[in-house]
Amino acid sequence: MAGSGVEDLLKRAEKKATSSGGWFSSKNSGKEEAVELYKEAANKLRVENRMEESGQVLVKAAELEIQIGEKDFAANTYYEASKCFRMSRPDQAVMALGRCADILVERGRFRQAADRQKNMAELYREDPNRLDQGLAAYERAATWYLQEGATATASACQREAAQLAIQLQQYPRAIELWEAVAAASLNSNLTKYSVKEYYLNAGLCYLAIPDVGAATRAMAFYAQQDPGFPSTTEAQFLHGVLESCEHSDLDSFDAKVRDFDRMKPVTGWRATLLHTIRTQLADGPDLS
Repeated sequence: MAGSGVEDLLKRAEKKATSSGGWFSSKNSGKEEAVELYKEAANKLRVENRMEESGQVLVKAAELEIQIGEKDFAANTYYEASKCFRMSRPDQAVMALGRCADILVERGRFRQAADRQKNMAELYREDPNRLDQGLAAYERAATWYLQEGATATASACQREAAQLAIQLQQYPRAIELWEAVAAASLNSNLTKYSVKEYYLNAGLCYLAIPDVGAATRAMAFYAQQDPGFPSTTEAQFLHGVLESCEHSDLDSFDAKVRDFDRMKPVTGWRATLLHTIRTQLADGPDLS
């Protein structure tokens, strides 16, 4: 880690970290000074855009802060380290966020711990091999947000989790999440408008299982929960594709998807979901 001033700061920090203090200082004074030196070095490394090295130095500072009983400071230092790692070493960013979250939970700071779980989920989501961990992290964050009364943020995490569940073909889990978001959204005039989208997503997941009977029962339940739902474009589309699946009518299914796509473009994970349903319909599975 050569560089103007950085190497000297790190050498001084390492020396202070292992010192036992003197007659007129506390046993932790050397470690406290080492923390400050490490953080100063980390800042210099950030100025030079040496982000991974800065993150490594901040992790050392956080470990010392834990040793001297400054866990609240350590949580923040781990978070700063995660930001340094985020671009080049997402695995190390997740590690730092995890340690930060563990401390926050231990300190009873669940709102902030939920924030860190959400940060972890965002990193997992970028790795196709870790979507399941992203799903779990979003769900954990949502639980903690709900405990803290942050309903809107919890619903946002549940929506992200539901999309990952669809990508993982965990349709029953996705249904639970979409229906939970819908139930929470019904209680507010600001969010009630979006309920039709959540019911549509859940209904399509029933068809992707595939389970037309459960989808039919779900539509009746949705109408009971939100009397305005049956008249929406989303409900009519869901009813149409349900009928197509029930009668194994591929042409009808394609026509209904095309019509809906003209009004509301079908893209991303919803397009994948409909493709899954179409493939099953074309293969002629037993959907009853």
